[in-house]
Amino acid sequence: MALTIQVDGVRKHHQEDSVIPANVAEAMNFYQSKGIIHGRSMIVAGDPSRTHILDNLRFEYDKEPVESRAYPWHDRVFFKGHTSIECDPHVWSQVEKLIDARVSRSGTASQAEVARQLRN
Repeated sequence: MALTIQVDGVRKHHQEDSVIPANVAEAMNFYQSKGIIHGRSMIVAGDPSRTHILDNLRFEYDKEPVESRAYPWHDRVFFKGHTSIECDPHVWSQVEKLIDARVSRSGTASQAEVARQLRN
């Protein structure tokens, strides 16, 4: 697998998704850390010689994105951060950039360059 992207990955009973397996070449983590449900702040490579972690990017939400208003009120109240990151067009734009870069990359753009582009 070339790339995995986690958006506010949440720990589940008997599952460990913070360690990225060696069959993944690159991994990216987007998370928020507020509220009852919040994503993992860090993912790590199971085998750093085979998997490169592009970044662990934290997002904070003082105001919920307009798109989250389609969610039920209880999700927006009790799980505000988690709902906000799921609906944040900036996050999904960055996900799209990552996928586009990975698909179109012909070995010219380094992993560090791709990560730097995401921050801009």
